[in-house]
Formats: sequence, C-alpha cells, structure tokens
Amino acid sequence: MTRNKLFPPGYGCARAAGLLLAAGMIFLTACAEGGGEEESSVTILKDGKLKSLIVESFDKSYYDQDELQQKILREAADYNNEAGEGTVSVEKVAAQDGVVRVEMTYADASSYASFNDGIFFLGSAGEAQDAGYDLNRVLSSAKDLKETVGMSDILAMTEMRLLITDRKEPVTLSGKAAYISDNVTMDKKLKTAFFEEESGELAYILFK
Repeated sequence: MTRNKLFPPGYGCARAAGLLLAAGMIFLTACAEGGGEEESSVTILKDGKLKSLIVESFDKSYYDQDELQQKILREAADYNNEAGEGTVSVEKVAAQDGVVRVEMTYADASSYASFNDGIFFLGSAGEAQDAGYDLNRVLSSAKDLKETVGMSDILAMTEMRLLITDRKEPVTLSGKAAYISDNVTMDKKLKTAFFEEESGELAYILFK
C-alpha cells in the first residue's frame, strides 16, 4: 500500500503529519489504555464526515506555527483543487505546552483514505464486496469473542455499516461495534476501536 514517504507506516493522517515530521517534529503516541496523554485519532460523524486529530511534539524554539499552518493549508488546497472544494478542511492548527494539535475534517471516508494514502472503506458489506474487498473473514462479537460470524452472515447484515481500514490511530465510530476482526479491540462502550500495531492485515468492524 502507498504511504507518504515522510511518515512511517503504522501511523495515521499521513500528509499533515508528514509535514510535521519534515519540520523535525516527533509524532506523539499515547498508550491505548490512557495515561493522560492526548493522541492522534479519527472520529466518524453521523453524517458520514470524518474528523481527524493529529498530535505532535512542538517543543523547539525554531518551530514556526504560522509557517506550519500555511504548509498544511496549501496541502489541503492543492488536494481540493483536484477533488473538489471542501473535500478536506483544516479546522485548527494550535501549539501549546510543547505540543501541536491539527484538527481536520473530511467530506467522507474515501476523501480521508485518498488524502492520507491509505484504506478507509465505510459502507455496507455488499458495497465492500462490490469494491473488491475480501469478505471471506471470520469476525468475532464485540461483546463475546467466542461468538463468530462468517461471510454469509456478514453479507446478510444489511442494516450494519462496515469499516475496513489499514490505519492504526484509534477510530471513534458513529455507532456501536457489533463484530470485529482479531486485530481490533474496543473500549468498554464499544464506540472507540484500537488497532494492533503489528498486524499487516486489514481491520474489519461491523457497527450500527
């Protein structure tokens, strides 16, 4: 899969984060179970839009917030010139206490995937199959991992939405997870997904 060369595989929000890394900043990762640190993440909204948060170290005196913001804005503008106005929006770039936060909004999942050179499919199981994704998978119940479903069950769950991704940053769903692949763990509310860093497989989440 294609990745921005300035950004190591396994992290999210590649283009904007790549600009930060190019400036010599360090990508901040927080333990999935907490520890008080804020971490980069993605949120799926009810209307299908996506919001992403990128968190980076910004603790050197020669870093310029305005310059960084202009670089990210230019990157988004260049993308929108090809994909359509408003496809990607830079909501906020702010530096405080040695950390920079970049908040971005994407028109839909495909825009997020394209901008970040990754896979982030969001739709029905049937649409995923039509798009060429392999649904010959065994997914486990998010509530009871001993309960599993296969391809025929997955395709029959027409009321569910299916997320397929290769991203590694946590994703907050617009519903609750019902079935997940074995490289996914959910929080107690079944709303936020965490992905196994070492896995080279796509992650699958059925949710409603």
